[in-house]
Amino acid sequence: MTSPPSGTQRLVLVADPGVPSEIARALAPRLPSYLSRAVGGRTQWVVDSFTAPLAGAEQADVSDIAEAVNRHLHGIEWDIAVFITDLPRRARLYPISVEVDSQHRAAVISLPALGVPRLRRRVRQAIVDIVRQLVTQEDVLEHPEVIGRRPHEAGAGADAASGMPRRYVVPGLRGHVRLVAGMVHANRPWRLFGSLSRGMAGVFATATVLFMNTATWNLATALDSWHHAVITVVAASALTAWVIIDHELWERGGDLPARHHPFYPYNLVTLITVALAVLVLAVVLFGVLVAVSFLLLAPSVLHKFIGRPVGADDYAYLAWFITAIALVGGAFGSSLETDDQVRDAAYGRRQRARQRQLKETPARSDQDTCGPRAGPGGQAAPAAAGGAGAEGPGHDGSVTR
Repeated sequence: MTSPPSGTQRLVLVADPGVPSEIARALAPRLPSYLSRAVGGRTQWVVDSFTAPLAGAEQADVSDIAEAVNRHLHGIEWDIAVFITDLPRRARLYPISVEVDSQHRAAVISLPALGVPRLRRRVRQAIVDIVRQLVTQEDVLEHPEVIGRRPHEAGAGADAASGMPRRYVVPGLRGHVRLVAGMVHANRPWRLFGSLSRGMAGVFATATVLFMNTATWNLATALDSWHHAVITVVAASALTAWVIIDHELWERGGDLPARHHPFYPYNLVTLITVALAVLVLAVVLFGVLVAVSFLLLAPSVLHKFIGRPVGADDYAYLAWFITAIALVGGAFGSSLETDDQVRDAAYGRRQRARQRQLKETPARSDQDTCGPRAGPGGQAAPAAAGGAGAEGPGHDGSVTR
């Protein structure tokens, strides 16, 4: 164990735009106190946070990211750097949560592998473990339930001796569930249809026409809950499938580089993202229709057409039926959106960048492998750190001293 250094140590958080940047800005002011307790000694911590696009390739090494970011943030020096990205990373079949490079005193945290619940807290715990490990040289984790374990058994100094970064993975089903949930969260499915004006217009236009049709009142109040449920499932499935197929969101294996096949959750993430977006749309529309029904449709008017006393369940069934059928109208409305508009609404920034990269890369390239290419002397050649210099850094002002 190495004694904690005295004096001032500067920790720099460099985060991808979006959710990673939001987390970094929120954590920066509070990290010094956590680090002081975890590391001990007389160290005073200064934490800065920056926003900059990080690596665009899944297998980009932490050292390559560190060098690219170091060139990108001109004049910015650090004692320890932690890069926070929503890029999903993997080691064989396991999602990588954290990768630590002792030589560069840098680390990468991949948010999808940390899951969704208490994400900010988990990132803070991962940063504390990383800094403590780099300062004290101890390969002992304080929060192993957060960042997982080493992907293979190795001696404590094996990575340092080989010059390779130290990786931590979340194994088993828990790791895959975390990864998929984290990737879906990064896509923010609740915002999808709110960004598609034509799709929303189709939904509400269909709902308005149905609401004013007395035949709809009779049919909706005559069906039982079982029939309503079946109609809703069929309509929601149809809208989900329509959006995915019509706008070519489903990625076919034959069009992809070979390196994606050992662990490829992107289609599953697309399916869950769109399905959740449809669910959010249905819930919001149902709530609106229930309120409008009670406000505009008097019980005496509804009673006149259905021929029996009107209860609250009749209003609920009416709103439920119109919601289900209006989803079909949303499918036609979404067809008027361009593919790029739907992709921008359905995916987070990282996923959109990855898809652009796939379009520029020939499918099944002979150079595609399941890991970094081997360079001279058996060393891993630098992986692409695309995007690291594509945009200017956004110093957010979250500096704690």
